Amino acid sequence: MPSAKLTFMFNPHRAAATSRMKIVRIEAHHLANIPIQPPPFRKKPDVEHALVVEIETSDGHIGYSMGGYTHPVIVDFINRHAAPLLTGEDARNIERLTARFHRHSVIRFMGRAYLSALALVDIALWDLRGKALGVPVHQLLGGARDKVPVYITHGAAYGGETAYTPEELAAEARHLAELGNVFLKNTVGRQAVPDPDDDYIRMRAMREAVGPDVKLAMDGNARMTVGQAIRLCKLTEELNISFLEEPIIDNEPGQLRELRAHTAIPIAAAENHKYSARDLLVNDAVDILQPNVTNDGGYTAGLRIGMLAQAFNRPLGHGNGSGPHNIALQAGLANGGLVEYHFHKWMAYNAVFAHVPQPENGYLAVPQEPGLGLNPKPGLIEEYKVRERVSVLATQPGAI
Repeated sequence: MPSAKLTFMFNPHRAAATSRMKIVRIEAHHLANIPIQPPPFRKKPDVEHALVVEIETSDGHIGYSMGGYTHPVIVDFINRHAAPLLTGEDARNIERLTARFHRHSVIRFMGRAYLSALALVDIALWDLRGKALGVPVHQLLGGARDKVPVYITHGAAYGGETAYTPEELAAEARHLAELGNVFLKNTVGRQAVPDPDDDYIRMRAMREAVGPDVKLAMDGNARMTVGQAIRLCKLTEELNISFLEEPIIDNEPGQLRELRAHTAIPIAAAENHKYSARDLLVNDAVDILQPNVTNDGGYTAGLRIGMLAQAFNRPLGHGNGSGPHNIALQAGLANGGLVEYHFHKWMAYNAVFAHVPQPENGYLAVPQEPGLGLNPKPGLIEEYKVRERVSVLATQPGAI
């Protein structure tokens, strides 16, 4: 019996299509004074700043990302370092590109600004990959679910506004619950000196306003000592708090572990950190790990953090103003979880992008368009772009 032969047909059109993913342009834009919807019952903030990154390839696709940190150092680093370093490379090779970015960057001089720059480039590359393949990014990351649970963060004063009173917090919480939101979060420890007793009064006012069926969480913004955090937890446990995010200064793992030993309230951290996700996990410091793709190196790093968390049997969550970009990671991984709808920051996304998911019955529907489904409104970048003054960052690839 003759042996079977496999015949492969060369398709020149397909070969040509797969060779047209060369990066031809990388550009970061600082956008300023973008009008946004103010929070309920207040007139400010009514404008916001943003940093939008575009990566264009030779086949005409453009990948986008957006971050909330608009410092000129990040803008210059992307435009004057990342752009010449990566232009001409194949956009499909994300691991190769992020490794090159890392290898040719002196990160000790930039710290968190470096991670933000890397993250924005990485996110735009994943958006490009999804668009080129015709599939949404969350499927590229694993496709675990098509909707994610969401909580609303509210009651944080910005733009020079005075802090919310307990009565104002209660009124806003009641209003948001009446709109159908089932999970709310508020900040604690924001006084000049963190005051757990005052925070208890504020959280109690919210609980009384929304009743027992709406979930409540707290965000400590890494401001408290262990003693202050323990007292806050003891006071608020009766309020059925779902989790406390980043209560301890610098997210110090040993102190977070000590706090966990004194409370039944789950502890979440990793959105802003001096210590790595690994430090938090091996020190048994958190119940929920919170990588933020716009701060922590993008989806490439988020995948690694998510898998590391799985090894320690820990769920992921999200706590940051960049919720729309974090949907894909939380929807992609099996241990993904909550996404934060930070009211103030989400309004910036609504202002910049044409289509942004919105909460419905406690969930966000994951965009099903190719890529991330986050594309700027026509003309918005040019209308609000700030022409930055050139800084002292390097003009040659691979140096700063």
